[in-house]
Amino acid sequence: MNKDNLKSNLLERFRISESDFLGSGMEATVYALDDYKVLKIYNDFSDVKKQEKLRGFYAGLKTDHLSYELPYIHDILVENGTLVTIEKRMQGSNMQSKLAGMTRDEQTNMMKIYLQANLELHSLQGSSTMEGFQLFHDHRLSLGRMDNWYDLLSETIKLKQTELKPYFERDVRDYEAKLTLIMERLATGYEGDYSIIHGDFYPGNILINEKNEVTGLIDFGMLTMYGDYLFDVAIGWVCLDMYNQLNASLPERYLDIIVSTLGEGGRKDLYFYVLIYSLMTANLYSPTCEDGHYRWCVENLNREEYWEVT
Repeated sequence: MNKDNLKSNLLERFRISESDFLGSGMEATVYALDDYKVLKIYNDFSDVKKQEKLRGFYAGLKTDHLSYELPYIHDILVENGTLVTIEKRMQGSNMQSKLAGMTRDEQTNMMKIYLQANLELHSLQGSSTMEGFQLFHDHRLSLGRMDNWYDLLSETIKLKQTELKPYFERDVRDYEAKLTLIMERLATGYEGDYSIIHGDFYPGNILINEKNEVTGLIDFGMLTMYGDYLFDVAIGWVCLDMYNQLNASLPERYLDIIVSTLGEGGRKDLYFYVLIYSLMTANLYSPTCEDGHYRWCVENLNREEYWEVT
């Protein structure tokens, strides 16, 4: 049975029509089941073990201090070989789809709300420490080498460079020297406070209502970790209109908001984490480094001002 027939059978099985379609991402297509639940139909990027781990993670989160909702998985099923989950339906539209229609002042106010939603995660607590400081631990990494969160970042970068080195040597100026600087700083160890890091905090994962209030945060996953909350702030900054599609200088304006809120001293850590993120994710979508994300990561690694404060 082909994929289209499988999907049609699934929709019929759950009494869903194409009019119930809500959206799709890299891993799944989402349909409304009712006012309170959604059905997610997964492709080959996920499996039952991953969803079981996510369900336990979501169930263990203590969200009393959050003003917005987080996901919750009710059921995990395999129907005719296809993975599906039934999850809590979260209200709102993704922030990314709304930014283009906002005035400059509305965008500025939205960015302030966006930052506060990001900072709220600092109060989020889970029922247990993540394995190796990461939700989905890469089993190629040795847990025995990880005494703190910087160890995870260091080991991940080392692993990724086995794949990325030929491309970075070609495209990143002074690549070896820059990599040495990063590894030397990580070798000092992380001594700050620990918080749950979403890992993909960007407008497409933020839900807002008609009043531009944040109602939900979705899609914890591959880069969800336990470490410095400023990593999430950094990702939230550089992934805000990361390809300048809106032509509204949003990253520059948002950085000013972050620095005015957290203080100039935080700029150093933001730059550092952008470099880390670029070293870790450059081939995330293209194993042969032929896409826009790889080029964006290279641009970050070639931004000299990011290196002046490492």
